[in-house]
Amino acid sequence: MELGTVVCKDDTPNTTIFYFVATKESEVKRGLFVQTNTTEGLLIGRIEEITKTNRYFMQPETISNYETNINLHFPTDKWEFLLCKVYCLGILNKIVRKANYPVSPGETVKLAENKNLERLFKLDEQGLKIGNLSGHNLEIRLNLNRLFQKHLAILALSGAGKSYAATVLIEELLNRNDKQGKVGIIIIDPHGEYSCFAYDENFSQKTTLINGRDIRIGIPHLSNYYYKLFLQNLSFAQERDLIKIIDELKKTEDVFGIKEIIQKIEESENIKQATKDVLISNLYSLDSLRLFGYYDIPSINNLIVPGQISILDISDITDDQKKKMIVAYFLRELFNRRIKRKIPPFIAFIEEAHNFAPEGSSKENFSKGIIIKMAREGRKFNALLCLISQRPVHLSTTSLSQCNTFMFLKITNPYDLKHISESSEGITSELQKQISSLDVGEAVLVGEASSFPLFVKIRKKKVMNLETNKSLEEECIEYAEKKENRKKDVKELMGK
Repeated sequence: MELGTVVCKDDTPNTTIFYFVATKESEVKRGLFVQTNTTEGLLIGRIEEITKTNRYFMQPETISNYETNINLHFPTDKWEFLLCKVYCLGILNKIVRKANYPVSPGETVKLAENKNLERLFKLDEQGLKIGNLSGHNLEIRLNLNRLFQKHLAILALSGAGKSYAATVLIEELLNRNDKQGKVGIIIIDPHGEYSCFAYDENFSQKTTLINGRDIRIGIPHLSNYYYKLFLQNLSFAQERDLIKIIDELKKTEDVFGIKEIIQKIEESENIKQATKDVLISNLYSLDSLRLFGYYDIPSINNLIVPGQISILDISDITDDQKKKMIVAYFLRELFNRRIKRKIPPFIAFIEEAHNFAPEGSSKENFSKGIIIKMAREGRKFNALLCLISQRPVHLSTTSLSQCNTFMFLKITNPYDLKHISESSEGITSELQKQISSLDVGEAVLVGEASSFPLFVKIRKKKVMNLETNKSLEEECIEYAEKKENRKKDVKELMGK
């Protein structure tokens, strides 16, 4: 379909930008991909901005001198036209490459054909279907290896659809067959947004849901590293005495918990009373979290299964330190087992990643260390991360820099926009503006998964909805009704 003709404007056409006048105004819109011929081959570009102009209305003083409507005196409608600004993406030859020579003025601009867009973006017929190309009838299927060549980051403001996009991606991973290769999935779910998989008949057989209140870290097989990590206020001497006690228990007892450690410390004659007091106080504090038991729940060895997901739903836990301990322990144990090839390859989806791996130093942020370690080294062992965050500026720069693909949904905060433009290639100032004006459910992919910025309308998810979020109005009405019902129950109980 022909859309218009290339024209000269300012210093264009050049190798980066060209303009064309639209001959079919109803077919042209911002974000559309177009193609035109050059001396180097077929050029694919993207419409970044559209302006409407008319020579009769260029001088305000001209309009002010007419007491009547200027349209009555001049054929103004014949001089109105649309001018489209196009950002050049690449030349399609045997390989896709950047343009080294500009398009000629007068060339015809057409709507980009699907087969050319598939080549440009290196789409995969057997890939993960996440949606359609915005403005085009073209399915976006991403190659799994390219998408997770390293790690993936999904970034957007709250309510823009980042968890929805992650859900669609998880559905695609679950639907892969043996020939395509199945990957294991673990989800760190601070808000209970992914428990819908456990209640959907199409996915429940592939889902293990673990509630936060049921999670336990087994003491008997806990390495000394974790005592140092979780009890950071101990001195070297206190730490040494604690490790001795634990080693003694491991030699004599198959099963023991924190209470048994405390008892052993109290009975010891080789530990000073001052040291005992500090150790016992710290261990009681640890025990009060109700996180540590005689064995791991869930079992680490059963947590990763090819083609299945395990969801750690920690939405019922209010203590932030407890959440970070859970993430630190289970991610580190999974990573260590993956290094030794004791478990299959896996992807860890981490919601609210800026809370578990924040920028800046924090001695008590137990989970940050393992997330950074996995970000740096996980690709070698196919222990991969999908970091999901509404505040990329607060997310560890080290972790973010190790992601090879970014999925941006709507982001309006200027600090976040500046941060992502500095950490991602191909983000122009025009693209930043469009990221801030995306509709809910629209995304831009940048990085290894796509050769050029890829605008996607995320497809509808297949998993059932759980009505977990209610509006302010609904919550207020429900609260008032419950309060009124309690009053009635009290009156009936008192016989009034």
